[in-house]
Amino acid sequence: MEDKIVHLRLKDHPDLTIGELAEIMRELTEKYPDREIFLDGDEEAICSRPKKPATTE
Repeated sequence: MEDKIVHLRLKDHPDLTIGELAEIMRELTEKYPDREIFLDGDEEAICSRPKKPATTE
């Protein structure tokens, strides 16, 4: 199972602009460097999940 965390539900903050969302995502990226921050359309939220380890082939 995926270790997804919901950081911010968009329905709880309907007045956020795209710029504000981008800033929140940047701040989360700095706060959680080991996690991938993304907009989840199904959850309608900014979420994160652990980054996959780099593979060497």
